[in-house]
Amino acid sequence: MSGSRKGAVRVQVSRTAVIMKGALVGVLCAGFASLAGSPAVRQLNSSGAVQLLAAKRRVLYPMDHFVDRGYLRPSVQPGSYEQLWYAPLPLTALAPGCGPSVWTPQGIRGAGGAALFTTTIVPQAGGSPVAIAWINQAQAITQIYAGTSQPGGTWPFQAPIPASRYSTLLAAFEGGFQFTPGGGGFYQDGRYGAPLQPGDASLVEYHDGDVAIGAWGSEVSMTPSVVAVRQNLTLLVDHGLVTPQASVAPLITWGYSLGNLVSTWRSGIGITANGNLVWVGGPGLSPVELGTVLVHAGAIEGMQLDINPDWVNFATYTDSVGQGIVGVNLLPSMIFAPVHYLGAFWRDFVAVFER
Repeated sequence: MSGSRKGAVRVQVSRTAVIMKGALVGVLCAGFASLAGSPAVRQLNSSGAVQLLAAKRRVLYPMDHFVDRGYLRPSVQPGSYEQLWYAPLPLTALAPGCGPSVWTPQGIRGAGGAALFTTTIVPQAGGSPVAIAWINQAQAITQIYAGTSQPGGTWPFQAPIPASRYSTLLAAFEGGFQFTPGGGGFYQDGRYGAPLQPGDASLVEYHDGDVAIGAWGSEVSMTPSVVAVRQNLTLLVDHGLVTPQASVAPLITWGYSLGNLVSTWRSGIGITANGNLVWVGGPGLSPVELGTVLVHAGAIEGMQLDINPDWVNFATYTDSVGQGIVGVNLLPSMIFAPVHYLGAFWRDFVAVFER
């Protein structure tokens, strides 16, 4: 069963998310003058929507000292596929004796290449590989889905993912812990499935298909543009650092695992300073190790999702005329088959679609 939630430490950091058209021009001209001249960036910025999303994320996450950490690159042709959109750079090794983690494009290809990349990394010497997914938010839409039973009731976006959306489906992954009184919040389309808790780590979906991550009420809050919110525990990564709470009473703070193991199957989601998403999940992860991998993959804000072997899952999808929809788990040892997100799954989850 999913981990239970006990205790949450509130984190308070203010954030503003108001963008005017004139301010957008100023940000793009002043903040990116050195980049704007490159042909690759001119190609990337040919869409006004991409420019708007990029500028908005810089306002939401204004930590310039994190931006140039090498997690994005412009137009290149790596391997056998053409990639015009930004893509992640290989990750340096965490464990001694391991080589860099090279990313593989997944899912359908858009006009500029892939919007989803995956890889694996060994978090510590003698450990098992864990999976990492990188999602380009400028080219992908992320949506929070209710399950058929959790949080209860009927919702506009609810399992199963309809077949009409298979052609743009890139991935799906699990939500947070099961909902309990005072533990985790859920909001969608003007209704609350579970009350939103001040200070809790929150995955926030907006009308434009973008998502943000932060502490509720201080870093993220309710606005007319919010479509859905999924809360779970407190932040695991804040301002580019694993929070001190990651090592405080891990079973109480981060959930009781099968066998009361601190290092167990565990997953989390983070956002980079460039506004892209990173998902991390796999076996043998303590809260500190999960946070460490999230930060290593570029996360500046991050939250734990779920724990235990049954509930850590990330599947990628491709849909073709001859073969239909085909899903693949990031790790073969993940228990639930990818098809479970396409059926009447009882727990909430998150789906990713090409824009």
